[in-house]
Amino acid sequence: MAQNFRRLPRRTAAFALSVALVLCLAVGAAVNATLSQETDDRRLHNALAVTTELESLLTLHVAANTDFLKGVGTAGYSSRAWPIKRAAAVAAAYDHLEYRLAGQRAAIGELLQLRRLSARWPQELEAAARSIALADRGVPLDPALLQRANDTLGSVMSLLTTLRSEERELIAEMQFNAQAQLARQKISLAIASAAAALLLLFAFYTSHRAALSRSAAKIVSFEAERRFKEYFEQHPVAMLIYDVRSYAILTANAAAQRQYRATLEQLRATGIDQLRPQADVDAFRNDLQTYIESGRHGGSAGVRRHKCLDGTVIFVDVAYHLLEYAGRDACFVTAHDVTEHEQAKEQLRVRSSALEASRNAVIISRKLEDQSIITYVNAAFEQITGHSTSDATGADHWEMLGCDVAKAEVQTIRQAMQIVGEGSALLKCYRRDGSPYWNELHVSPVLDHNNRPTHCVTVFYDVSDRISYQEQLRTQAYEDSLTHLPNRLGLNARLNEMFASATENGHKLALVFFDLDNFKEVNDSLGHTAGDLVLCEVARRLSAIVSHQEVVVRYAGDEFVAVLYGRKNVEDFVAAATAMRESLRQGFLVENKVVIPQASVGLAVFPDHSDDPDSLLKHADSAMYRAKSIGPNSIQVFNKAIAAQESERLHLAHDLRRAVHSDAFSIVYQPRLDLGTDKANGFEALLRWNHPERGEVSPSLFIPLAEENGLIVQIGNWVFEQACRQTKTWAHTHPNIVVSVNVSPVQFIHSDLPALIAASLARTGVSPHNIELEITEGTLMAPRSLSTVCALRDMGLSIAIDDFGSGYSSLGYVRSFMPDRLKLDMSFVKGIGHSRVDEVIVKTVLAMGHTLGIRIVAEGVETHEQLDFLRTHGCDEVQGYLVARPIDVSTAASHLG
Repeated sequence: MAQNFRRLPRRTAAFALSVALVLCLAVGAAVNATLSQETDDRRLHNALAVTTELESLLTLHVAANTDFLKGVGTAGYSSRAWPIKRAAAVAAAYDHLEYRLAGQRAAIGELLQLRRLSARWPQELEAAARSIALADRGVPLDPALLQRANDTLGSVMSLLTTLRSEERELIAEMQFNAQAQLARQKISLAIASAAAALLLLFAFYTSHRAALSRSAAKIVSFEAERRFKEYFEQHPVAMLIYDVRSYAILTANAAAQRQYRATLEQLRATGIDQLRPQADVDAFRNDLQTYIESGRHGGSAGVRRHKCLDGTVIFVDVAYHLLEYAGRDACFVTAHDVTEHEQAKEQLRVRSSALEASRNAVIISRKLEDQSIITYVNAAFEQITGHSTSDATGADHWEMLGCDVAKAEVQTIRQAMQIVGEGSALLKCYRRDGSPYWNELHVSPVLDHNNRPTHCVTVFYDVSDRISYQEQLRTQAYEDSLTHLPNRLGLNARLNEMFASATENGHKLALVFFDLDNFKEVNDSLGHTAGDLVLCEVARRLSAIVSHQEVVVRYAGDEFVAVLYGRKNVEDFVAAATAMRESLRQGFLVENKVVIPQASVGLAVFPDHSDDPDSLLKHADSAMYRAKSIGPNSIQVFNKAIAAQESERLHLAHDLRRAVHSDAFSIVYQPRLDLGTDKANGFEALLRWNHPERGEVSPSLFIPLAEENGLIVQIGNWVFEQACRQTKTWAHTHPNIVVSVNVSPVQFIHSDLPALIAASLARTGVSPHNIELEITEGTLMAPRSLSTVCALRDMGLSIAIDDFGSGYSSLGYVRSFMPDRLKLDMSFVKGIGHSRVDEVIVKTVLAMGHTLGIRIVAEGVETHEQLDFLRTHGCDEVQGYLVARPIDVSTAASHLG
């Protein structure tokens, strides 16, 4: 054969040699491709394993962060994020990665950095968990700890994403090389097939090797596709592939379907841009175009907002890779759901902002031996104290607060800061500029894992306004706003102190009760402003008489009380009280009129008359009432007779209260005679009290007592309703009857009179035109009386001014109120036939009534002379014993025509 080979023409031999050479090259290429394919398979397997480990690390860190966030506020002082099992899994993953990445210096460097970050992060989570747990107990949160843990986690996630992207690019590159290798193998096989036409043996060998190479390539390609599909479908992180031009979603794994709450068919029918909130669509499209134009195959897109098909908005950490899929330009993305993480970040951000925005100052200080060194202050601290953050950081806690450390309150707080305990105090502190402020402060220790205090959190508030307001209220509570003397509460406070001193030193003490006799006349004639000037002048004169250890108070209205101290006997106290009374008698000008105050004075001495403050004050009050009964400008010392009278008054007040609740009252009716018809056209309803032991009690005795004790409101309401019921009965046969009911000034002041009367009218069904209310001139002087009377008039009730002429109201009040009747006081009626002045007054009032269209009723008519005079001068109606005494209901009916 060799001879035959030698006998071949040179050209044929060269051709054969070329064919043999080509065949050898083809065979060598096929063998090399097979060996190279096996190497690529190992590299691909290794890259897939690395990617799996990286995904595992990503999942472990995400799960740890999720457990940390779920445990916030419920896990005490420790974090649940890093149990031993999870820590072991992370360590094993790092060991596997070091083995897989051996020889890749850059990757090993990043892996070592990752391992250090993963080791540090659990410690930072533990510190943050303790801070959060303390925050739930009222201690302000340390935002730095939370931010540090968040930054470390961000670094871990960034490095894992980078390594994962590098491995994915490596896998893509391997797939591309496998396809190139397959092309090279096809070329080798083609050459081998051409050579086989000349040399069957070589052709057969080459064809066989080519078939083996194709089978190996198909196996590798199938295995890679199977592994990628398995990786894609079973991966816990959402993955999608979409067309970069039409935005159509081409495929999505099961995790994506769960995450976006949709089936694969629903996702394929949805554009990738529709998985964004409408406001983010344009930004997504711009970002995608930027990625395509940059020439980079992939990278991290950061945290973005996505929208599930049910409308729920979530946060996802997006990584992308541009590739060809099913013959289309596509983008492969992973979208890891980090909603809980972002929500936790937002909560931490809000808490941190709230801490800075708080109006309460916050200090965090570190324990250093017996000092507390400030490490943090918020903005409110700067505003309250005037010290900047730079001034405060590193400074002593108490130096910045400006408190007197020698104060007991400060020492108590400092002790609380040194031990495991809390403390609170109200402290007076000083700002940087020296101005004082009141500081309501609370401190709480921060403990380490051994329950030893390492730091202290101090929260305080500037309560200067509150303290100032409390002082103002205290002053207002104990001081009379008009005279600036102590008031009744101030008297009680001083009296207890002075009684204690008198008891301890064996001194005497006297209470002197002053009641101005003519103050009502001043008020009625000159007005309340003039009355206030009189009270201030009386306060000044009385205060000028007493010594520095004695006190004068405005007890109520026109009543003053002086506490005299240290004199030897009762006579000395009487002399002092007399001097005080005489100091008032010097006249002074008020609105160009001379006013000479007069006062009735009562005096009681400790321990002669009583040994306790309350009783002594009551005795002085009783003595004053006795002095007033004697005459204006009188002085009376408490004695046994006054004591008996006071006791009687107390018993009568007690019986009056019992009478209110036992229906012991009755009503009688005094007819009112119309002089035009000589027939009764109405009655005045009068209250009577028949005491089971005392018998008939005079209204002049129990009515003032009822007004003093506030019982008159309840009694007056009862009288009015009973009178309405009786009037309703009489009105059936006498529709024009008018029954008058007296209304006390106390009812005007201390009750909602129009509402009460309206309710009684509704209950009884009587017509308001059959009811008349009698009020005194003094009532007209009360505040808001005009509006009250107008409201009563609007109901249809008629108004009568009782005892007209006995008070000091001006005719201007008559003009303002325009009553339906004026009831002329009986003191003027009694003067008819005896006093020309009284007769002139009566005629004047009658003429005024006729002119103004007001009916005049004369009260207390007891003689025919009085009746004739009144009839002659045109009096409209009369009332008195000459006409009829007050009578019961059955007798009263006989007076109706």
